[in-house]
Amino acid sequence: MSETITGSLNVSNDVIADIAGYAAMSCYGVVGMAEQLQGAESVRLSSGQRLRKGVLVSTVEDGLTVDLHVVIEAGVNMRSVSQNLASSVTFTLQEIAQIDPSKLKIAIHIDAMKSRA
Repeated sequence: MSETITGSLNVSNDVIADIAGYAAMSCYGVVGMAEQLQGAESVRLSSGQRLRKGVLVSTVEDGLTVDLHVVIEAGVNMRSVSQNLASSVTFTLQEIAQIDPSKLKIAIHIDAMKSRA
């Protein structure tokens, strides 16, 4: 039996980044999250425990913006992977953090391509 509890839910940007990183890593074609190296023109593939390193969450006037810096598998269709990634992250944030999709903007940045082998 479910019961409605009145109140509000506040979720920190770090938690949102973790959820978005987890959702991104479950998408086909995504090899990992790309950690931005300050002052360098390269990126580092983040380990599974550091998913938020490739995610930037910022609060804007009308909602949230989530920037995902990803490394995708070489040879996949970038457009399809990006669409699937945005859809998956939006759905997961809606289900887990109760974020209204109309107040969420997902920006995909493909920082590198890598072979899985």
